[in-house]
Amino acid sequence: MNSQKQTQRRITIHTPALFIPGGKPALRRAAAFLSAAALLALAGAAPSLPAAAGPDDGKIVTTKGHVDAPKAYWDEQNGTFVLMNEANPYKTGADTYELDKTVNWVGKGYSGRDGKSQYTMTLGESPSLAFLGEPGQTLYMAPHLTSGNQDPIWAGLGASTKVPTERFRDGVFVTDILSVEGPGRMELFRYNPDDAPADIYRMLSSSSTGWHSWLLDKGSHTHNTTTFTRPGRYVVTYRTVARSTDGRIISSKPSKLVWQVGGMQPVLGDGTPTAVPTVDRYNAAPVGDLDAAKYVLSVAPHRLDADPAKNKDADDKLSDITFTAANKNLKGTLTLYNNGYFLTDLPVVNGTATWSEMLGSEGSQLQAVFTPDTSDENSAEASRWISHKLAYEPGRAESVYSDDGNGSWPEEIPDEANTVLSTGQYTPTSMDYDVTVTPNGNGFSTVEVRFKDPKVRGFLRGGFYAQDDPVYPYLDLEGSVEDGVARFTFRDESFYKGTALRVKMLTHPDMNASASTTEVAANYEPGTKYTAHGALAPDSAPINDAPKPAPVDPSPSAEPTAAPSAEPSAKPSEAPTAEPSNVPSVSPSEVPTVPAVPTASAEPSAPAPAPSAEPSTPGTPGNQCVPGKIDGRTKISHGHLDIQATLKDRQLSVGLRDDSGIIDADSTVRPLDSVVWTVSENARRVRTERMADEKLNFMGPVGTAFYGLPQTQQSGLPWPGYNTQDIDYSQLRGPVRLHVVPKVMPEGARFGMFTESLNGADVLLDSTTGKTTIDIDYATHAHANWVFSEPGQYMFDVHYSATLADGTEVNSPVQQLAVAVGKKASDACSFETAVPKDPNAASDDFSGVRRVDSATPGGTAGANQPGSTQSGAAQAGQSGQAGASGAAGDVNAKGSTDGSAGGSLGQPGVSAASGGVSSQQGGLARTGFGAVSVAVGGVLVLGAGTVMVLRSHRRAS
Repeated sequence: MNSQKQTQRRITIHTPALFIPGGKPALRRAAAFLSAAALLALAGAAPSLPAAAGPDDGKIVTTKGHVDAPKAYWDEQNGTFVLMNEANPYKTGADTYELDKTVNWVGKGYSGRDGKSQYTMTLGESPSLAFLGEPGQTLYMAPHLTSGNQDPIWAGLGASTKVPTERFRDGVFVTDILSVEGPGRMELFRYNPDDAPADIYRMLSSSSTGWHSWLLDKGSHTHNTTTFTRPGRYVVTYRTVARSTDGRIISSKPSKLVWQVGGMQPVLGDGTPTAVPTVDRYNAAPVGDLDAAKYVLSVAPHRLDADPAKNKDADDKLSDITFTAANKNLKGTLTLYNNGYFLTDLPVVNGTATWSEMLGSEGSQLQAVFTPDTSDENSAEASRWISHKLAYEPGRAESVYSDDGNGSWPEEIPDEANTVLSTGQYTPTSMDYDVTVTPNGNGFSTVEVRFKDPKVRGFLRGGFYAQDDPVYPYLDLEGSVEDGVARFTFRDESFYKGTALRVKMLTHPDMNASASTTEVAANYEPGTKYTAHGALAPDSAPINDAPKPAPVDPSPSAEPTAAPSAEPSAKPSEAPTAEPSNVPSVSPSEVPTVPAVPTASAEPSAPAPAPSAEPSTPGTPGNQCVPGKIDGRTKISHGHLDIQATLKDRQLSVGLRDDSGIIDADSTVRPLDSVVWTVSENARRVRTERMADEKLNFMGPVGTAFYGLPQTQQSGLPWPGYNTQDIDYSQLRGPVRLHVVPKVMPEGARFGMFTESLNGADVLLDSTTGKTTIDIDYATHAHANWVFSEPGQYMFDVHYSATLADGTEVNSPVQQLAVAVGKKASDACSFETAVPKDPNAASDDFSGVRRVDSATPGGTAGANQPGSTQSGAAQAGQSGQAGASGAAGDVNAKGSTDGSAGGSLGQPGVSAASGGVSSQQGGLARTGFGAVSVAVGGVLVLGAGTVMVLRSHRRAS
């Protein structure tokens, strides 16, 4: 470096200046004549500066746990929406907080099971991932599935059960992303790599106008993958909006939620930011001599440890950002920026600071602002510094130096792809749209809806409906309209044959047009191409669901009959046409109606009486059928449900947290004994090749049909999970254990519960091997896939257990969970085979399990509960089928936190989670079904989860 350049630099950099972001040059020049002491006085700063000053320090930090944000609530007093963050930041139980007082932190996170990264996503070759970036690109991720913990964050969004959708046009209300301010792009979606080409289900986006909006259902919440192309501070502005039935726009105020991606965790507070702004710290710091300071800011690929065991998964994706100084005793704060947006604060100790960060696969500009700790005698006269921009490119090393002078204050560089959502109302120039269903030739088909006006915004819904059930489909079509087009790809299952395929188009509240429903096929034939035409309704027209179609010939027709649109159209609907393909015909499935839903009550219902042990006769005095009930238990046919554990005063309890809104508008905890889950025919599934993991053999061979409740919420089906969120695990020694013990099952039935993650299947419960206990290692709220192999009536004894810190074992009282699977069981008046609880029976003892032929209702049997070593048969003293029971040791099967790689029992591309758990084995007596109690005997468990029942009869004495 020559002396002329050095002289020029000194003239530039030693001018003491008060930095005023955006200030006028004249003001800056005036400030240049102020002394360092005057700078301190102007800034109003104390001589001792904070070691950290992140902009979100003091806010309510929601991270490493279950977070619903934004969640829409209804403010009845003001007649509008309020957006909140529902989380458990203080580990005292879930609560709600004002959205703008919270910050979602997405830091590094690793599986508690196998140590794999849960904060990075590297894109594969699937064409469905193209909207995220190029193959091989790595993104920062808040995952929809985790394993063994909830790191880095398990985030979703949702809505309260009390939202009055009956007041909204078409019942529609929507959460919008109005804008995203941050260093990169943000995407929300669900991903199942094993279900291509239906592997992606998009939800929200910062860059695509069509995906700025998410259609909500009251009482629901969803969890998903959220990705970011670069780390840094993102400020996301949301609103929830509806249009009233009289045409008014109802909107929450725009509400901001900060997503801090990467960097150090913000300091938890009460919602009030406590940090001194970086610019104030800088202005209060001494100018010093930058040439003598010899500050260096560098970025380089992360150096892996020579010992592979010391490296963590995805460490090869990191970059090291390093600051050094000539003064090896220097202390202070280094604030890093990425593309001008805050990244993190680092303490500088002994003249250095280092941070390893996943900077992503796209280039960016890094900068640092250093402020010395003036309270430290070795740093009091040290120089402040604004570094020049440091260019980051993956795989490259770069540095900038203080003897090059101060750079300009970091200026935010928004990602050019991000868009701002317009909130103006719009009247479509045409209401018309065309629908096509096109087979992809690989067992999948795609529904496409194309509007003539590409500015229409809205949502694709509908599905495959049984001929006698126009409410809940076998499969929900879901998608958003982008540039006038909505698409949904699905696995074209054989049991859709004979159903009615209807497409419902719902409009965004900003659209001056209403919903319409178009019947695409009255008698659907899988693998067939269909076309149809529909039109949105004028905004003033009342909208109803499509009328129930007349009975049709079950045999497939090459030319399906056209059904009129349920709404007025600008022109007559055109007849849909079918183009048969070479797909073998499959017999139509039996499709029953959905059980009636009871009227909601404002007050929690009292616990229903215990089920009778004697079979009831429908229509007889005292046993009349009661709509919406089975044996006094209220039916719950759909909605969010959790088997919830609570620990209070050293007492453990179990209850059902009911968010379905069927019985009460509010979320209510009620006894399991008071309800019955009804599982409609819409739950029918088939074990496909993507569920071929041998761990799932309890389902039967690939191709076996079963009834399944998926990990993700599906309309028309119960969405059960388990919940220990409100338990303080510091009071415990070890996990909380959930016991789910089958007591009544149909003839030949198998039951199981499992999760699927990117690492494969984890079986939590399995009636073929006797797994009856789930070890829940941390406070969580989780969902899993529930499998019932046969229709009929199921009864489970359910309780929680745990060990207190002092070694005391605690158990909740046992309650009975009743599940009615299929049409016949759901429509029944009583549990003809109900088993009374025996409080003296042994925990997890299966010797009392009865198998009852659904065609031949049987009598009573002892149901074993904690506290007894007798079998049900021994207590009953009756003859019965042979059975066997016995413990089989512990089997670890930790699951994924409320997430699956696509919700294996759900719709293509849909996924949710289930908690980090392990499963234990208990003894299960596999007995035959009959009208008698169980006697202890033998059982053979065959391959693929098949059970051979060894029947024996007691000799007459």
